[in-house]
Amino acid sequence: MGNNYTVGGYVEGRCTKCKLQLGHTIIAMVNNFPARVKCNTCNSEHNFHAKESGKSGTSPKNSPKSASSPRKIKTQEVNHNDYISRLADYDLSAAKKYSLSGNFKKDEIIDHFKFGVGIVLSVIQSNKIEILFKDGLKILIQNSAGGVVYSAQ
Repeated sequence: MGNNYTVGGYVEGRCTKCKLQLGHTIIAMVNNFPARVKCNTCNSEHNFHAKESGKSGTSPKNSPKSASSPRKIKTQEVNHNDYISRLADYDLSAAKKYSLSGNFKKDEIIDHFKFGVGIVLSVIQSNKIEILFKDGLKILIQNSAGGVVYSAQ
């Protein structure tokens, strides 16, 4: 149980997408402690969240969030039901392929290479859209001129 963390190494922590204690690969470190990790189960990248119980003090920033997990699961179920009902009236074979340089409108059906078919709920800014996928809401880039894009999630 030593603290021999290295980038590319293995660490157990709470996955913010799976909502479970799972194995992660360390992708960034700060002061010899994992800062950013990639879940080995769902491949999502997020800030490192140490084990919730029995490890008080290792990640004080995340302890208040554990009480809100059941509420997020209910929200995901509502999103899934909303997803199914919104797509029922659309021809999914006519979905527009997603690309960073694409321009999308509200209620347009898109096909994303990773997330699958989704519906554009809103255009947040000229370069950001909110899309409802089977897995939940995602904010994606649009109208990009091909430059490097960094996601905050």
